[in-house]
Amino acid sequence: IIYQKPPSDHGKGTMFDTIATRYDFINRVLALNLDIGWRKVMISEVTSHGKIFEGKESVNILDLATGTADVAILMAKEYKNNNSPSKKGMKILGVDPSQNMINVGREKISKEKLNEEIKLELGDARNLDSLASDQFNAATMSFGIRNVPEKELALCEIHRVLKKNDNSRLAILEFSEPGEEAGIMGAAARFFIRYAVPVIGAIISGAPRDYMHLQNSIKDFPSPLEFASIMEGLTCTSANGQIGTFKVEKIVQMNFGSVQLYLAAPSYR
Repeated sequence: IIYQKPPSDHGKGTMFDTIATRYDFINRVLALNLDIGWRKVMISEVTSHGKIFEGKESVNILDLATGTADVAILMAKEYKNNNSPSKKGMKILGVDPSQNMINVGREKISKEKLNEEIKLELGDARNLDSLASDQFNAATMSFGIRNVPEKELALCEIHRVLKKNDNSRLAILEFSEPGEEAGIMGAAARFFIRYAVPVIGAIISGAPRDYMHLQNSIKDFPSPLEFASIMEGLTCTSANGQIGTFKVEKIVQMNFGSVQLYLAAPSYR
């Protein structure tokens, strides 16, 4: 069977609405149950291995493309497991364009008894007008930025709402096709992304067009160095007239070059 190729901006909230109740199961299968570990690495890095919780003020964290709230839940548990006597509290806001994904996430949050720590809202990373500037200590986005057509616009909105201090960080977790330098295992990962992911995803989700989009969006996403260049080349206009950008401090390679973690600090030119 040949399915019509979906458009490049197919990965919007409506796509995920159709698979929300099966999303976690599909994720675990397609990622071979490794994705939780990748998210834990992101949380460790963006919180400076828990040090962000030890400040003099309560911590505010923004999780974009929160989906079913995997990252928000892991972050809240990380905070609760931090035994620092100086921690002052934490609030997590998860934002996602899919109402059905948010509904599933809210059920998971209630089950984990984390309603005090986590709030989920419907929203678009390209337009965070409801959020005040300089509000969040950290922001995360896992496997979502490649689905945003105007990536620069979303990154500038994240820059706006992040606090501008030495400890503020943005962490983005994303797929890309491994390059030739990744060797035999990278080639195997590339084959899995190109051919296994669409087939397996179509079978277990019943949404073949959506999982063709997944493969296409990974193939079309910039290389790690190219995406880091996009982040550092931003010219975000701020209210104070300064030009905002990000300084990419680290790119962590995982899963034989098919998953990258970008850790960046907001800055001005």
